[in-house]
Amino acid sequence: MTAPPANTLPLANILIVDDQDAKRLALASALETLGQNLVLASSGREALRLLLQDEYAVILLDVRMPEMDGFETAGLIRSRVQTETTPIIFVTAHDRAEADMLGGYSLGAVDFIYSPVQAEILRAKVGVFVDLHQKTRTVQAHERRLRELEAQQARRVQDRLRRESERERQRAQTEMRKLSSAVEQAADPVFITDREGMIEYVNPAFVALTGYSRAEILGQRSRVLRPDGHDPALYEHIWDLLLRGEVYRGELASRRKDGSLFYEEKTFTPIKDEAGRITHFVSTGHDVTERKRIEAELVALNASLEARVQERTAQLEDVNAELEAFAHSISHDLRTPLRHIASFADLLRRDAQRTMSEPAQRYLRIIQDSTRRMDDLILGLLEFARTGRQDLRFGPVDLGVLVQDVLSHLQNECGDRVVRWRISELPVVQGDLTALRQVMTNLLSNALKYSRGREEAVVEVWSTREGGEYVLHVRDNGVGFNMAYGHKLFGVFQRLHSPDAFEGAGVGLSNVKRILARHGGRIWAEAQEGLGATFSFTLPQSQEHQPEQEEGRSQGDGPQDVTPLETPA
Repeated sequence: MTAPPANTLPLANILIVDDQDAKRLALASALETLGQNLVLASSGREALRLLLQDEYAVILLDVRMPEMDGFETAGLIRSRVQTETTPIIFVTAHDRAEADMLGGYSLGAVDFIYSPVQAEILRAKVGVFVDLHQKTRTVQAHERRLRELEAQQARRVQDRLRRESERERQRAQTEMRKLSSAVEQAADPVFITDREGMIEYVNPAFVALTGYSRAEILGQRSRVLRPDGHDPALYEHIWDLLLRGEVYRGELASRRKDGSLFYEEKTFTPIKDEAGRITHFVSTGHDVTERKRIEAELVALNASLEARVQERTAQLEDVNAELEAFAHSISHDLRTPLRHIASFADLLRRDAQRTMSEPAQRYLRIIQDSTRRMDDLILGLLEFARTGRQDLRFGPVDLGVLVQDVLSHLQNECGDRVVRWRISELPVVQGDLTALRQVMTNLLSNALKYSRGREEAVVEVWSTREGGEYVLHVRDNGVGFNMAYGHKLFGVFQRLHSPDAFEGAGVGLSNVKRILARHGGRIWAEAQEGLGATFSFTLPQSQEHQPEQEEGRSQGDGPQDVTPLETPA
């Protein structure tokens, strides 16, 4: 903080007190060059009156004045607090200097001027006190400014603290309103008790759930909510837990005002003050009465379902026993007459072949072919029945190894045909080895069978991944089929080609479909007449057995590794 410039200070007042006009004017004339405010008084009384009105830098006081001399006037000046430090210069004659000085200094005079007055000395002495007065005024102005600034700063700090306090108070009130509103509008029941368990607050959800109004429940102990026949040990445990400052969570039954029970997922929490003493407890709950009712119904339903399952299991066991008996009957009772027919037809052909007419021989061949056809149908039916009953033993199955094994057993079916096999790398899956061998044998043998009219048969096998499944594809360049009849393809005894063109009982693909369904898979086919067919089926991917893929290769676009296996003509 810098001091204000000197020319901004007001003029200093200089009081000249003398009863003689000539002396007053002489003193004023000598001091006029100081450029200050000169005030003239003709008596001590007038001087005292002027001192009451204003502040003076220095007083020139004549010692010898009538009525009230300079010493009396000085004594009165020094008696006032406002003027007790105002400098007084006595003006006296040389012949009385020694006597006047003794009395003057005892009254607090700061200096003496002797008559006749020398102007330079007077100006020098008065100038010192004027300068001191102006400097004092400057210091005082600085002090006042400093006090004002300090007061302003204090007011600003106080205002800031007051604003911050107000904002904090408003924020706290907002938080309290928010908390109160949240508890009041909470969908779950809440109540608060004192340390003795006396209920002090409940929210509307509590009122709605229990049926008690606030007026009815406030002031009551929380034990009013305990159901009849409750376990006292449980509530003692909860109470001990809370008094130790711990939180309790659990499912409790409570009683409504009308005596009915409801169930809650309860949380009891101790509330502590600043000193860490427990003063209250807050209870929050979630009504699970409906869930308990549903659980009870589910238990009863499960018991009923268990009984029904046992009943159905017994029925299925009876049906399976009947199927076993039926299969045994088919295997023995039906096939025995067929064997007799086939045997006697064969004997008849040997004995009477030379004597039988051509139509009779044709009739006999039809009997023999029909007998074999009937036997094939019975065998297919038995195989289809066994497929649904046999137990599956799941384990890792390397489809690449499995396909090569099946191909080695299909060489006899190739005869003198040229067959090109294109087998890509195949995955390892989880499944029953025997059942999956039956799947691959059926699909590959079908591919051979329906492509035998081709000069060169081409059979391709590859796999892709889709989601969490492997998709295996078997494609041939055979006769294909009309997709309009594709829905019949996997039915029992359903065939899309005549028995004269292609042999078979029509149960192989039905068995394949049933086996894959038991593995969690499915099968479908796509074909065009004369352009071959593609059979695709899915198997779940095994997390433990993933096929190793060479870097930069894919299984998604048909055969990649081509392993040709040709049977030359």
